[in-house]
Amino acid sequence: MRLVHRVRTRAAPALVWQLLGNGAGWPQFDLSLRGVRGEVRAGAHLMALLRMSAVGIPVDVVEVVPEQRLALVVHLLPGLREELTFDLTPSVAGGTDIAVSVVVDGLLARPAVLPLWLYDGFTARVLAARSDRSARLARRTAA
Repeated sequence: MRLVHRVRTRAAPALVWQLLGNGAGWPQFDLSLRGVRGEVRAGAHLMALLRMSAVGIPVDVVEVVPEQRLALVVHLLPGLREELTFDLTPSVAGGTDIAVSVVVDGLLARPAVLPLWLYDGFTARVLAARSDRSARLARRTAA
């Protein structure tokens, strides 16, 4: 089952991608992370470092289309993996529509799907808010 969160930001896709397309930017919108080792590119294997512990979570980068799409497979636990896809679409009214689709798979998927879906929705909203903030700062700097 694929569940989708949709949020909107006033930031252009290029500004959203500055956070999303660079692992160093992930802790700004995924508050459970303190860092990411590796480069966000198709076929890459990253290590997402949790904020509250020394645990690293393997992340496979499946697809990268700058300013449009990022598809990841997150190996949360043995028996639990999450497919996350971020789709960025320029909004007719300006800004970007962000769709985050979530697929949870594995033996532990059933009890984990609701908490993961809720957390990913929160993460999508923080991504939109941080992108809005970047857009406001860019406008102030240009003025």
